[in-house]
Amino acid sequence: MKFKWDKKYLYWGVTALVVLSIVVLFNFLLNQNVAIRNAVAALVKILLPIILGFVIAFLVNPLMKWFEVSFFAIFDKKAPDRRFLPKWKKNLYRVLSMVFSYLFILILLACFIIAVIPQISDSIINISILFPKYKENFLDWFNNLTLKYPEVYKYLGNYIKENEEIINDWTDTKLVPWLTQLASKSSVYLLLLFQALKDFVIGFIVSIYVLSKKELFKGQAKKIVYSIFNAKNGNVIIKNVRMASDKFAGFIIGKIVDSFIIGILCFIGCQIMRMEYPVLLALIIGVTNIIPFFGPIIGAIPCLFLLLVINPLHALYFLIFVIILQQLDGNFIGPKILGSSTGISSFWVIFAITVFGGFWGIPGMIIGVPLMAVIYTLIQSALDITLRNKELSRDTDDYIYLDHIDLESKEFIDKELPSVELARKKAEKLALKEEKRKEKEQKRLAKENSKKESKKTED
Repeated sequence: MKFKWDKKYLYWGVTALVVLSIVVLFNFLLNQNVAIRNAVAALVKILLPIILGFVIAFLVNPLMKWFEVSFFAIFDKKAPDRRFLPKWKKNLYRVLSMVFSYLFILILLACFIIAVIPQISDSIINISILFPKYKENFLDWFNNLTLKYPEVYKYLGNYIKENEEIINDWTDTKLVPWLTQLASKSSVYLLLLFQALKDFVIGFIVSIYVLSKKELFKGQAKKIVYSIFNAKNGNVIIKNVRMASDKFAGFIIGKIVDSFIIGILCFIGCQIMRMEYPVLLALIIGVTNIIPFFGPIIGAIPCLFLLLVINPLHALYFLIFVIILQQLDGNFIGPKILGSSTGISSFWVIFAITVFGGFWGIPGMIIGVPLMAVIYTLIQSALDITLRNKELSRDTDDYIYLDHIDLESKEFIDKELPSVELARKKAEKLALKEEKRKEKEQKRLAKENSKKESKKTED
């Protein structure tokens, strides 16, 4: 069959491929050309407050929307639909929703700074001071272990002895000085934080303006789309932009909430098990949990290294606890919060983290999953439209045992299967057809009943 590039069902498939190609090409040019990289870095630095403002608005918008749609609906039933509100009420509800949203977030941040930051600073100072003692205790523990279990020394002793100088050099000349410098230069980092506050304040002001005029921005964007494209293509673009926004918002905000819960649970577990530095361990696990799939592994490694030096038995307990915690997150907490925000399988999650993480590092790992979900959805939509135009099934299960498609009847002919499997598959197909027939019959009866009721009311 000859492809026609003006066919609408090919449009989004080609668009998704072009977008991915542009991402790869842009990343290649950015890394290979110093002038382009410097120019982009300078542009991003200039636009950073504006970008930060849109990011803040994007993250705050769901909470503000909840206040507008759900909270004020308790007092005013017309509140969820702003079109039927007088102008003064629109402005009042919008201002109050923004104030409540920002206050809620600021209170959370203030509690975090007051409760967590000082303990983190104290933990880093204590580790930098006590690390030589921790290392000595660990070596004593290992020596006692080898006396009790000589086979341990047989497998690990020679390796540790060969690398002892390297380990000592790394800890004495790099790790400990870095921790000491980190603890002693808190005032320098505080100064950098205040310098960064300038961009944050400007971004905060931009986010207020964006949230207060978000309907205007949406209207202007749609106006531009429909001025460039015809109505049909414009509808498709608007639909897919909305889909991308929902996936990014659902995933990123859901992941933040999920990681916050995991951090709290980790802190509680560490306190119960009387672990050293529970706040620091919980912070590392909670923050790295934002990275899908590999986040728990990335977070557990430094925590285990720290506990192994301090108390090897606690390191074992912590490893078991983290495995249980991540199983709880992966099978219960995560699905409840995130739901079907991405709609892609574990393979594509790993693929997205590997590819986009390779391009953009940690930020790529975080945004790679929703970005991959958008690309996957666009390609899937293009395939569905293509198959629908060819009058073929869009159900993947129908293609698993497919041998060929009959050219005249377009019937799916399965490859030869064992008699039991073939009989089961045929029974499933018949049951599915019967279920669809019953659904159609029920819809037909419902329509007839509604027509009869409408006639009775007219009489």
